[in-house]
Amino acid sequence: MALVFGVFSDRIARGRNLRIGCAKRKRAAGPGEFAVRQKLFLKSFYVGAVHAGLIGLPTAAILIAASQRWMSGRANGWIVLAAVGAALAFAVAKAARGLGTRVHSALALDERAHLKDRVSSACEFLKHGALDEPQQAQIQDAIRHAQSLNFKAIYRFEWPRFSAYLPVVILAFALSFLIPPLSTPTSANAAADPVKEAQLNQLRELQQELQAKEQSSQEVQEVLKKLQDIRKQFEKGELSERDVLLQLGRLDENLREKTAQLGVENLEAEMNTILPHLMRSAAARGVAAALKENKLDKAADEFQKLAEKVKQDKLSKDQKRELTMNLGVCASKLGGKQNGSFGADFANATQALEKSDGQAFESACKGMCDKLGLIKKCQGMKTACLKLGNCKACLGQCESKQLGFTIGLKQQSKGKGGLKAGTSTTGDPYGEANRLADSYAKMVKISGQAGAGPVETETEITDGQVSQSQLDLKEVHANYAAVAEEVIEKEDIPLSHRYHVKRYFQAIRPSE
Repeated sequence: MALVFGVFSDRIARGRNLRIGCAKRKRAAGPGEFAVRQKLFLKSFYVGAVHAGLIGLPTAAILIAASQRWMSGRANGWIVLAAVGAALAFAVAKAARGLGTRVHSALALDERAHLKDRVSSACEFLKHGALDEPQQAQIQDAIRHAQSLNFKAIYRFEWPRFSAYLPVVILAFALSFLIPPLSTPTSANAAADPVKEAQLNQLRELQQELQAKEQSSQEVQEVLKKLQDIRKQFEKGELSERDVLLQLGRLDENLREKTAQLGVENLEAEMNTILPHLMRSAAARGVAAALKENKLDKAADEFQKLAEKVKQDKLSKDQKRELTMNLGVCASKLGGKQNGSFGADFANATQALEKSDGQAFESACKGMCDKLGLIKKCQGMKTACLKLGNCKACLGQCESKQLGFTIGLKQQSKGKGGLKAGTSTTGDPYGEANRLADSYAKMVKISGQAGAGPVETETEITDGQVSQSQLDLKEVHANYAAVAEEVIEKEDIPLSHRYHVKRYFQAIRPSE
């Protein structure tokens, strides 16, 4: 504002042609102008900051509460940073807009100091250049009143309207950080849990087994990435055991659906028909040997080598005739010209051999190689499905490690079972032989409960007579297995205990 006063003085000096003292007025006006405009800017900035806080803090509190509840507070820092940045930007923009031009500042000074538009009128007079005596007198009067003002008292800090609600808003913002999350992160004690450590080891082993497969399909690679994310979330405590089992179940189901979409079941069944015919041909025995060992990549290479031999006419007449006959018989058994099967490729290969067309035979062999690659891809996906199913079953059995059982379905225990399975004294998993006669009645009763039909009662055995209810040991084993399955299906047994139920029924049944 003082710069305005300096401009007033300069214009008056020019109007009177008084150049003496003009430089002194400019030097005195410079610091004063900066101070006045700074006070005006800060006042507008404070008002804008309070208004931004009253609007932005409740919004930030709601977002932080949602982040605390469903994201465990991972987005709190970004929300606070965005709220502070938006509030500062709003306050600076409001202060810059409130500062305005020198005329706007003069009007604000007149209003605050009750100068009755003296300063603003003087600014308007100075714009016209030539000044008469009344205008010069009015400008001098404005300068005297402006220089006598106490700017600290005029621009003292005052709380804006609605600022009384600011403490309530700040309290709500602080309380939003105390919202409990839905899933508590894993603590140090939970990380040392042996059961969870065993479950994490199962997930790591599954990941390593899937990574060990060379040239795995894109579907298996996607499963591997999702499995890695599941393991990390489970390790951090973001997923519970039930959530992990559900995620693995979805991965298994999706992979099985993609496997079924390939439609290679018929191709796998045709492999059993192809193998003996290729074995009868000396030229194709390399292919047959690779197929017998289930080395599909090697079989595809052997088909390509055979195509090169036919194309370069390196086969003898007997080998060529034998190969043509066996391929033709195999094509007729597979359905001949059926599209999407080995039969069409074998039929095309037979016609190519009869016509001595090496290019057509090579094209037929290429079709066979493509189908072998599709079968290998399907087998890899099925193996991944099996591993996912085994891992899902093993995660629920990790508690059995504390009871002496081996975790996982990869190998059976060689011991006698945990907790003296079968009897309370010997620990024999198959039970004692001398108790079988006394337990037949109970076994018959159990088999009846398993839904095996009406049960005949035991009759006394005397010399020369045969019991009408002689029990076959194989039926006894089947009955015990049926009881175990029925108990698992009908009773509310946790997933982690189903394995022990089956082990119990295996332990108490008699040996064959």
